[in-house]
Amino acid sequence: MIDVQARIRNYLLADVALVALVGARIYAGRAEPPPGYKPGDGAALVFKVRGGGLDYEDALLIPSVQFKCYGEDEVSAWMCYCALHDALHDGRSAQILHAEAETLGQPLEEPQTEWRYVLAHFTIMMRT
Repeated sequence: MIDVQARIRNYLLADVALVALVGARIYAGRAEPPPGYKPGDGAALVFKVRGGGLDYEDALLIPSVQFKCYGEDEVSAWMCYCALHDALHDGRSAQILHAEAETLGQPLEEPQTEWRYVLAHFTIMMRT
């Protein structure tokens, strides 16, 4: 099986506008940023596969992916989400056949750290 999360990360790292905002702070397979990250460091994006499916011939993976877009405040978290949405919704490449937002992002706050983030989910179709 392919490394779905690595493929998504590589796709996102190729988006100039998103990388201009988050730099290399795109963390795959995580529910929160790694130790040492602080929102004052700049916007960050974490994501993990939360399920999904295969097509009937097992030629396509269709994962549902949870993204959390962190920022120093609500506005910067929302800007991070907007950049993710622009990069991914209706996105296509050699690696990604189609990506689609499942819902609009939801602004939230981590209860323990009070960090602001936007929670979003995308369905991403890719070849196995």
